[in-house]
Amino acid sequence: MSRLIPFILVVFLTVAATSPVAQTGGGRNSTIGPARSGELVFVPVKIDGPKHDPANHTFWFGPFAECSSVLDINGDGKLDIAAGRNYYIAPNWTKYSNYRDGAATNGPDVDDNFEGTMDVNNDGRMDVISSGWMLKQGIYWYENPGKLGAKWKSHAIHEATGVEGLVIGNLSGKSDKDLLVNYFARQPGRSLIWMEHINRPPWFKEHKLGPEQVGVSHGGGIGDLNGDGRNDAITAMGWFEAPSRPTEDKWTWHPDWKFQSGGASHPIVATDATGDGLTDVFIGSAHQYGLAMYEQKLENGKRTFTERWIETEFPTFHTIKLADLDGDGKVEIITGKQILAHNGGDVGGFEPTFLFYYTTHGGDFQRHILSYNHLLPYFTDHKDGPPPSFVIGTGMKLNAEDMDGDGKKDIIVACRTGLYIFFNKGPSSKKRGTNYMPARDSYPDNIDWIRR
Repeated sequence: MSRLIPFILVVFLTVAATSPVAQTGGGRNSTIGPARSGELVFVPVKIDGPKHDPANHTFWFGPFAECSSVLDINGDGKLDIAAGRNYYIAPNWTKYSNYRDGAATNGPDVDDNFEGTMDVNNDGRMDVISSGWMLKQGIYWYENPGKLGAKWKSHAIHEATGVEGLVIGNLSGKSDKDLLVNYFARQPGRSLIWMEHINRPPWFKEHKLGPEQVGVSHGGGIGDLNGDGRNDAITAMGWFEAPSRPTEDKWTWHPDWKFQSGGASHPIVATDATGDGLTDVFIGSAHQYGLAMYEQKLENGKRTFTERWIETEFPTFHTIKLADLDGDGKVEIITGKQILAHNGGDVGGFEPTFLFYYTTHGGDFQRHILSYNHLLPYFTDHKDGPPPSFVIGTGMKLNAEDMDGDGKKDIIVACRTGLYIFFNKGPSSKKRGTNYMPARDSYPDNIDWIRR
């Protein structure tokens, strides 16, 4: 009987890997389909991480910047990474510390809710845009001086309390450098706003989207929902339709959904996931459980969005990124758990941490695991042992860019445990291929036991 046990285990694991119930962790409302072959191979590389020095209140789980941005800092044609107050120059990821202000450490946190990049002042050098809500509240851009090691000058774009972040995109119809401002705090007199990029100082012009507090909620996004060629502003409670003259005319509010599960992810993303030509909306629960799609339908001229949960068993999908990882012309949905959100106080704080991507297949979603690790043992059974190296979740911003120039999108993650690149090596092969192991007789202590 004992010889049958491995066989039984293999059968069980195979069935579990392809079962929709197993794929969702048993959630009845989730819509994950069966597994497919040709899995992409990602190789994680740790670029930097917090120093584990408990006596000085720094640990393997932070504080560390939870956002990063990807840009060519020194103009050599290679993509570099900025994360919080540090940047890292490719290809060896040489670290330059304290290049800017903002992003200060505040107890267990780093005051850095979002990072993005653009050439704000049109000088040919990419700059960094960042937001914070603790010590330096609002949105600021940091001017690239064009010299490694030099300080980047800070410029205010929007000084305000309760700013969760921003989304960079084309709202004006003129430039992809516009900003949709996201507030997590509803306040009297506060309206949702966006900032139009203009080609003269102060480089941004403020526009109000709607009446007081309409659309003001945790999480926001940019996407063309009605297919008119103009990007709309997406919120947790509905969307603002862009007029034909976005900088001059009134935007139309559509309360077509109401996401009420712990605040919406930032950003909210939009893509045609079902292949019907209509743009669907994806919202992660930033501080509860689940990942939802609002599937768009258009019947007899009436537009509706139907809530459909992709995941229900996993928590804190605080950020999402769309990118074509497999090169088939369709974007995948990259997301994961914000590790130890609110200093471990969020629901599911010590449940396993994960980084996933989803293929859509016309609305048949398939979860693919980039990283998955149990978290609790490192605070209980292993609390006196060495710190782990690869307990990876997400922070508040994901990036997907070709970091090594091989034509495939890699995934860049900054979270409380460090800065990582998941290098995309393309699809796995089931062919036997080359055996890269050294020959047995090349080992000095090898004995030809067959001929003995």
